[in-house]
Amino acid sequence: MAERRDRWLTRAWFASWVLLGAVIIAAFFIASFFTDFSAFPVRDSGAVLLLVPLLTGFLLGILLTDAEIVTAAAAGVLSALVAVGLVGVFLFSPVLAGVAQPTQVFAAFSISRIALSTIVLFPLVIVGTVVGRGIGDLFLPSPRVKEQLDQLREETRRWHEALDRLERRQEPGKEQIVREEREGKD
Repeated sequence: MAERRDRWLTRAWFASWVLLGAVIIAAFFIASFFTDFSAFPVRDSGAVLLLVPLLTGFLLGILLTDAEIVTAAAAGVLSALVAVGLVGVFLFSPVLAGVAQPTQVFAAFSISRIALSTIVLFPLVIVGTVVGRGIGDLFLPSPRVKEQLDQLREETRRWHEALDRLERRQEPGKEQIVREEREGKD
């Protein structure tokens, strides 16, 4: 029962980090698309479009160091999908709310922004997530990774001890060979 609860708790944390990352990315993308109406000023929208997905994916990867690398990459994909969905909902919200009529110009603008979001988000978020997961493993290894490293250290120590014992057994033979060589030269 406790294992099932832990599994669902892990999934809930995973989903919350993915959703939080997607909201952050979508908020900055929307702010960069509408700089004149943004709640926070965005001076260089190109930097926002490139850096925010990368950094958010990086943080998502660091937060998911306990998960497998494939899970972290899937979190990046899911976060990018949700962020593109949020951008699309925001861009089409006037039509969805019924306060604006859909026109070709509106559709072209909205679809081009959604396409840009899709093209930019997926690779940057996934790369950021995988790199963050890798760096997170270096500095914040999960308990599973720590256990594997301890097992590898123990096995390496046993191999070194076995090699030392083998060398000690062979050393008297080496001394005898060296003695015979010296006697042969004298």
